[in-house]
Amino acid sequence: TDIKGFTEMSKEVSAAEVMSFLNDLYTRFDSLTDVYGVYKVETIGDCYMVAGGLVARDEDGFGAVRRHGDTDPLHAMRVVSFGRAMLEEAAKVALPGTGQPVRMRVGVHSGPATSGVVGQKMPRFCLFGDTVNTASRMESTGRPGCIHISAATRSLLPRGEDEASWVPTGGVEVKGKGVLSSFI
Repeated sequence: TDIKGFTEMSKEVSAAEVMSFLNDLYTRFDSLTDVYGVYKVETIGDCYMVAGGLVARDEDGFGAVRRHGDTDPLHAMRVVSFGRAMLEEAAKVALPGTGQPVRMRVGVHSGPATSGVVGQKMPRFCLFGDTVNTASRMESTGRPGCIHISAATRSLLPRGEDEASWVPTGGVEVKGKGVLSSFI
């Protein structure tokens, strides 16, 4: 995700106000992760990153990273639904400095990724791979208040899932890949 006006707002209000704002917003998003079955990977500034289909819950409710070949057939729908809920929740929060409702760009791409813990000092669980980079490109080329999805994600959504509302963008240029089909 990316918050419209975040960089400008960060220059105009105190760091404590920015932190309080992000804490409020991200706490709201955190409460939605279990509802939609997505895993919060990380936050960096105004970027909130989740993954669908990464973690599976056992019968006791404990989570573990899925093994290669163990795919959640609903992962794309879970992430898109979470993105919609994020946009709704963000609109309830005022952007410091302007008081306007928060508008975000949400980008989604589906494909393989590798996960693991990196580092020895403050080790972090991270995701790696072209899928992560492409999702980031979907976000950065999207529009505030919209979810921008790749054709790969669109093909995994259940048949009839908002069929008429996904509008082709005409493609987006992705470094090293050329033009990728996408939808808003």
